Amino acid sequence: MAHRSFDFLTELPTPTADGSQLLKFCRAFYRFLFFIGLSLAGVLSAIFRKIGGAGHAELYKPYTWYCRNIHRFTGIRVYVEGELPTHASVIVSNHRSYIDAVMVPSPHPLVFVAKAEVKHWPIIGWGGSAMRTIWVKRESAESRKQTRREVLRRIQDELSVIIFPEGTTHDGPDILDYKMGMFKMCADGGFPITPIAMEYRDKDVAWIGSSTFLDHAFRSFGHRNIDVAVRFGEVQYGDDPVELRQRIHEWTAQACLEMRAAFDAQPARP
Repeated sequence: MAHRSFDFLTELPTPTADGSQLLKFCRAFYRFLFFIGLSLAGVLSAIFRKIGGAGHAELYKPYTWYCRNIHRFTGIRVYVEGELPTHASVIVSNHRSYIDAVMVPSPHPLVFVAKAEVKHWPIIGWGGSAMRTIWVKRESAESRKQTRREVLRRIQDELSVIIFPEGTTHDGPDILDYKMGMFKMCADGGFPITPIAMEYRDKDVAWIGSSTFLDHAFRSFGHRNIDVAVRFGEVQYGDDPVELRQRIHEWTAQACLEMRAAFDAQPARP
């Protein structure tokens, strides 16, 4: 995966004299402050609960609180089609941006599978560890094997697991190939898989290339609204990992294309 900089000492984008650009800068600035403040509050709540011996259902509450308030204060509008299951499953989704993680209003407590580098990011890494995130070094065969064992434990503990099997972010509207590992595990264990497709109205919300976190955050939060379509698919099973991966990949790719076409055909909502 391309390196993503989370250096909060990077210079802020320079506001211009143009009225609309100045407005976007001011909007992005106060939303970024809300983003940092809410993230820190949610992380501290999760850490204190974990120190107090809370189970995962309690650790999950700061995450749901965080998602609701991030949507409210940063202009995120989620248009949902379908429903997630109320039982544990492996949730697989295409990956556009770091804010994908707050687009999954699961009624069932879940944990994330994320690249090991994120564990060392300020705030986000701390919160992920508090919520029992499974950290994987994708270049390491042993780490990938250990990740599959950890996913199995979470499922046995009646927790859903969410993973982005593209392995990196992509601006679309197509999606990258899905990695095989989780599909083999699910096929071997008979685990349910719930596919998710995500598509943003503004393609520059995707975090790709050499853009730093701060530059990207200001570009995204400067929009009046961040509109995202999220489609939940039916729970899938299969004992052939190749066929299972292909089936879910094709469904997700088609859903993303349909949602992209719907966004392109409609004016932005005020």
